[in-house]
Amino acid sequence: MKNRVEGHNSLLKDEYTGVITNNNNSERERYRLAKEQAKKNMESQDEIKEMKEEMSDIKDLLRQLINSK
Repeated sequence: MKNRVEGHNSLLKDEYTGVITNNNNSERERYRLAKEQAKKNMESQDEIKEMKEEMSDIKDLLRQLINSK
């Protein structure tokens, strides 16, 4: 049996497992989209970090090339 969480009309708590679920589809969708956007932001930050490291490597190689002449 599921009971409403006090103060939160859209949240239900299963009395046996303790699991809380949200029965409001728009709130659930908004949460899913926010989570997806956060994941994309983290992936973008990882890509930027990798590109900075690669640029640093390229600069080092160019300096070595210039100094070897």
